[in-house]
Amino acid sequence: MTIAVFGGTFDPVHFGHIEIATQLAEHLRIDSLRLMPCGVPVHRQQPIANANQRLEMLGMAIADRPQLAIERREVEQSEPSFSIDSLRRIRAEIGPEHTLFMCLGMDALEQLQHWHQWRQLLDYCHIVTVARPGAQRPTKPPLKRWIEQHQSQQPAADESRPCGQLFFCSVDLLDISSTEIRQRLKQRRSIDRLTPDAVIDYIHRHHLYE
Repeated sequence: MTIAVFGGTFDPVHFGHIEIATQLAEHLRIDSLRLMPCGVPVHRQQPIANANQRLEMLGMAIADRPQLAIERREVEQSEPSFSIDSLRRIRAEIGPEHTLFMCLGMDALEQLQHWHQWRQLLDYCHIVTVARPGAQRPTKPPLKRWIEQHQSQQPAADESRPCGQLFFCSVDLLDISSTEIRQRLKQRRSIDRLTPDAVIDYIHRHHLYE
């Protein structure tokens, strides 16, 4: 078993999220990539759509992507969402011998040293970082040194190393953001081709982001 998790608020989910997740699943050759909506974010503003709404939109968005799944554990708790806690729970679920990847954008990696118990993340998973427009690899210690100590070249589901390494991965990125979608909706502009039609219908039906 090889699993990857890709976290975010998904407020709302869009084609950029879906394409990154699909490409990562193929690149990592994994059994399942789980999109993990954040429940109570620690380092960013609270989502506008509630947990159930974001879960429903996410389900619609990945309905035709069998390699993608939803990891619900963060939105089903009322406490702040710390990645280290989620990784510990997933690791306890899958056991010590299976490979676990946590997928991040470069912008998230830049802020990693501000995360709760960030140095312990690799005790439970490998980290796969995806380049983002305008984001650079961290250049300041202690994060730069930590990356250099743990970086490897090619992610692989290796039972001898189910966690502990950091990889950089290149995928084709769509220039779409949830912020842009929310702004366009507030301005009563179209969001066609930014997120699946089922998600667009859901947003309008529930008057979200207006």
